[in-house]
Amino acid sequence: MAQQRSRRRSAGTTKSGGRSSRGRSPVDHHEVEWQFDAVELEPVEAWLRQHSSGSGLVVEPESEEKITDAYYDAEDWRFYRAGYALRVRKVGSNAEATMKSLSPAEGNVRKRREITEPLGDDKPATLGKAPGPVGERIRSLLGGQDTRLMFEVRTSRQKFALLLEDDTGEPENGSSANRVRIGEVVLDSSEIPIGEGRESARICRVEVEAGAGTAPTPDLRGFVDEMQYALELKPASISKFETGLYATGLSPRSETEAGPTEIEPTMTLGEVAFAVLRRQFAKMRSHEPGTRIGEDPEALHDMRVATRRMRAAMKVFEGALPERAKWFREELRWVAGSLGDVRDLDVQIGRLEAWKNEADEESSEFLGKILDVMKKRRTEARALMLEVLDSARYERLEASFGEMLRRGPGAERELAQGNGHSPEGEPVTSAAPALISARYRKWSKAAGRLEESSPTESFHDLRKKGKRLRYALEFVSEVYGKGTEDLIEPLKTLQDDLGDHQDAVVAAGTLRELGTTTNGPRVPRGAAFTMGVYSERYLREAARIRSEVLRSKPFRALARGKTWKDFEKVMKDARKSPQKAKGSKKTVR
Repeated sequence: MAQQRSRRRSAGTTKSGGRSSRGRSPVDHHEVEWQFDAVELEPVEAWLRQHSSGSGLVVEPESEEKITDAYYDAEDWRFYRAGYALRVRKVGSNAEATMKSLSPAEGNVRKRREITEPLGDDKPATLGKAPGPVGERIRSLLGGQDTRLMFEVRTSRQKFALLLEDDTGEPENGSSANRVRIGEVVLDSSEIPIGEGRESARICRVEVEAGAGTAPTPDLRGFVDEMQYALELKPASISKFETGLYATGLSPRSETEAGPTEIEPTMTLGEVAFAVLRRQFAKMRSHEPGTRIGEDPEALHDMRVATRRMRAAMKVFEGALPERAKWFREELRWVAGSLGDVRDLDVQIGRLEAWKNEADEESSEFLGKILDVMKKRRTEARALMLEVLDSARYERLEASFGEMLRRGPGAERELAQGNGHSPEGEPVTSAAPALISARYRKWSKAAGRLEESSPTESFHDLRKKGKRLRYALEFVSEVYGKGTEDLIEPLKTLQDDLGDHQDAVVAAGTLRELGTTTNGPRVPRGAAFTMGVYSERYLREAARIRSEVLRSKPFRALARGKTWKDFEKVMKDARKSPQKAKGSKKTVR
């Protein structure tokens, strides 16, 4: 009877696949488990069946299962690059899809996000039609691509429930105690078919998992320590997914390798240009899966920054690039626009949520309605962004741009008019000074006109010119070393301060627009007054930043020109003797 009661209380197992998939709801939680390698499972099973503890923890045998796990990914490893393994599990006639994060172990504990959704069957075609959270992510990641089966893991599993006597609750049916499930132990004997299935890699695992979505209790941690010590178990160094990759010889190499990315002072301008573009192209591609899946706004931000840096590099190095680079620059502008629409809404939503948390009840209610509108707009913008990333036009851009980068400088050489001189073949130490100096002069001229009373647009213009100068310096940072860093650091500080200024100006404008608009829901008088107060606060903040920027050490150092003159000397020396120029070897950001 006690066993029956405990089984009823713990009907939902924590390891996926232990319960019928029919009628199950999708699950999204963080799995916390310990994994140990074992030479043989029989001694572990014997110890578990004989286990007794004075702490009230009971080890109760449960079902045995036959499990087949099939792991899938796209041809370009989109799931892996997004930080997930995609698994379809079949237990009997039940099937489910799981996306499990690839978080590394912390000591002997693994904490990983696990998103699971029941399926009608385990056929690959069913994956893309799943209506829940796994299916949605699959469709966002894949676009028009297909999944491919990488390998299978076939497992015989014996399960043990870990139950804790609980005297605090009301006993059932005269029992002296209730039992609360705090976790489970599974003993897995697995094989991974390799080749054509004539051979298999075999692994034996002991896994202990906390209850679904719960933190491990002290009793559970104590049990794990006791079991590990008694059986001399060694923590597993790699997961089953990683074991499958190694066993089958699969390697998730990036397909964005488009040629050399090293930068040296002795290189030509064209070689440096292509190295910079290859780096940023790889970054754009590496952040695409995270952008598609949409869970981390920073992935989208980083992908957008990579497109921006590529466009900046094409402008800086335009004389050393093929003519068709101009087409790529415009296509990247198109991609960046779709990314920017979502990113801008992310920023606005974050700002509105902050205002809502500070506002009184009436204003908070109105801001909540505005937030709903903004979130709907973001959903629409994200759908349009995915259309861009799924389009044949984007696919053509990626393929053509990657091919140009692989061909490298000189492959499509176009001689300059008249004298046959090719800028791409000019030494970077000879060509770069003019390119950088032109951008510094524009920044210096804009900075010299600034006063506290200058329009806000003038401060924003200085920020944009500073960003272009900073990018140009970063592109050649490995040519000139510390000389560039002495300019980049103050430019970055100024860019951050001027970015805060622009955010404050935009926030004030947004509040004024929301408080006075005649379109949409009528603004309550109290809410309009509160928005006016916030708008004035942001305008005062912008004025404070303008004053501080003009008096700041970074601004004065750059505006006076001493740091620039020092850098001019560095460029001059490098031009005389490129072989002696010492680059910092710091990766271009």
